[in-house]
Amino acid sequence: MDAIIVEDEINAAESLGALIRENCPQLNVTAIATSPEKGIELIRSRRPGVIFLDIQMPGMSGFELLDKVKDVPLQVIFTTAYDHYAVKAFRHNAVDYLLKPVIVSELVTAVEKLAGRQVSGDSIDIAKLLQKLGGLHGSMRIAVPSINEIVYVETSCIMRLESDSNYTNIILQDGKRLNSTKTLKEFEAMLDPGVFFRVFKTYIVNLNQVGKYIKSDGGYIVMNDGTEIPVSREKRQLLLEKLTSR
Repeated sequence: MDAIIVEDEINAAESLGALIRENCPQLNVTAIATSPEKGIELIRSRRPGVIFLDIQMPGMSGFELLDKVKDVPLQVIFTTAYDHYAVKAFRHNAVDYLLKPVIVSELVTAVEKLAGRQVSGDSIDIAKLLQKLGGLHGSMRIAVPSINEIVYVETSCIMRLESDSNYTNIILQDGKRLNSTKTLKEFEAMLDPGVFFRVFKTYIVNLNQVGKYIKSDGGYIVMNDGTEIPVSREKRQLLLEKLTSR
């Protein structure tokens, strides 16, 4: 069966491709797409039997991508940083998924299930899946990798994120700080844009934790912990719209 990997992180995509080639001889990885747009193009032109689809990608989620190619018959294995608590929605809809970092045994099991799904003709109910995931946003957790470990963090507990060169400092509501090897851009793609907003090139804030917006001195916000965060000129109007609509 031909397979395509749609994953915006090239290192993760190449690593997954290598795992598939080494452990899943029944699959033939024909292409890797590092953007949702390229993924749509490849799916339509190559008509693969299965795609390995990242859920969190800049500009377009994996679910939005599927909605744009829903006329193309294919099987899907999601790749995600969501932990087992949030991934209940996948199980309820008989959807295959792999948690990052991908474990070989889980990859092999997911691929073995493909044959059964092909025979039975099972399809993904995207609307139902999105509805179930929507109900989990309040308790969603994400993987936060550091040099020595991976910590799963409730997104509702995050106060703000600060860029530190190629690293990111995550400040939680209890004052705890986590230093992650992911960039701020990568976290921006992972987090719910309805809750988290990049107000400045080096800051993403939890809108639920914004105490007030100060219009003077170029404009800045004060978080509930008293921290003052600058707001870039081009983001001010959109920030005000988001804050006033909450």
